[in-house]
Amino acid sequence: MQRSDATTVTSPEPRRATGWAQTFEALHYRNYRLLWASTLLTSGGNWLQQVTLGWLAYELTRSPLQVGIIMGLRTLPLLLSPLTGVLADRFERRIILLIDQAVLIVIAVGFAWLLLFGEPEPWHLYVFSVLVGLAWAVNNPVRQALVANSVPKASLMNAVALNSVAFNSMRTIGPAIGGVFIVAFGPGVNFMLQAVLYVLVFALMIPYRPEYATADRELARNEPVLRSLGEGFRYVAHEPTTLTITLVTAVMTLTMMGFVMNQLPVYAAEVLGSPGGNVLGLLLMAMGIGGVIGTITMARFSSFERKGLLVIFGVVGSGLAILALAQATVLWQAMAALVVQQAFIMVVMTTNNTIIQTITPDAIRGRVIGIYMMEIGMIPIGGVTAGAIAGRFGVDVALMVGATAGLVVIGLFAALVPRLRELRF
Repeated sequence: MQRSDATTVTSPEPRRATGWAQTFEALHYRNYRLLWASTLLTSGGNWLQQVTLGWLAYELTRSPLQVGIIMGLRTLPLLLSPLTGVLADRFERRIILLIDQAVLIVIAVGFAWLLLFGEPEPWHLYVFSVLVGLAWAVNNPVRQALVANSVPKASLMNAVALNSVAFNSMRTIGPAIGGVFIVAFGPGVNFMLQAVLYVLVFALMIPYRPEYATADRELARNEPVLRSLGEGFRYVAHEPTTLTITLVTAVMTLTMMGFVMNQLPVYAAEVLGSPGGNVLGLLLMAMGIGGVIGTITMARFSSFERKGLLVIFGVVGSGLAILALAQATVLWQAMAALVVQQAFIMVVMTTNNTIIQTITPDAIRGRVIGIYMMEIGMIPIGGVTAGAIAGRFGVDVALMVGATAGLVVIGLFAALVPRLRELRF
């Protein structure tokens, strides 16, 4: 049987850039450019969906708890990421991504048709969120693994940072466009536009080739699935740096990320007094601006060695920004807090992702990234918890609880685990 994406590097490597030219170093590689452009378009579709689904959830239910559940169901299936990671280590990652992209197109078109010509009910949102979540449980680990297969190791942190730039740059305009379109045309048009963007992603991935992949997929396919899955968990459990980074990310997801992301529709309606999609779009746009600032900064200073201190710094900055958000009462204050919060979040996430990608062998990369990305599947737990607190005490109290919990746990972790403080890379 032919090996599917294990290839030999044949292209000459560009000369390493220095200074600000280093910021866009990974874009010298053709296959990475294709992957980067596909991430840009995928992100545009994702953020159109985020703002529209959040608006629909609040419009149809008027319940902070149900909004948290509906938005959380988009990410809950990512708890299955270790299983999709097994697929990513067994079969050609490019083909898996193409199939998954086709599924996302069908789901987006089907839901757009319902919104345009049917009568949506809350249960439709639940079903849609689960289906999209299952598709993303495949898409995310595979796409992340392909980043490392697109550039040499020396350019990996820059590639991870620029990949995050692509994801967050569309957040700066996608939600705002989505909010305007909700007001002007209704939510169905947004989902149809999302389907068009996904078709373009599919087209971009056809000529893509994972030039720097090294693992033998045929060998991986001969191993029993459960043994292969167990091998991924054993690797994470016994690789101290990977375990430390995974735990830190999980704590941030359960507290800061889960609380903020899932309750923004409620925050826009109940704190800022605007249940329409335009204000929610602006809040998500602010998060995108912060994400771009954070990831561009990481792309520029990717050679900074004290990665552990960088992670701790980012967690503290994010927590303080969420506390400021909880006190904000007008739109500009909320947007400013979200810009700062997301900039710090992306410092942490980009650093953690790069460390995991760099130290993990390609043969097991899909499984390890799948386990690492289980943390995104924990967002619903934080979101539902935030929704329950918000329903009883208000969304501002929920944000304060999430930020404080995250700061306390990570603070204890930093004090008791010297490996995190001393991590250099």
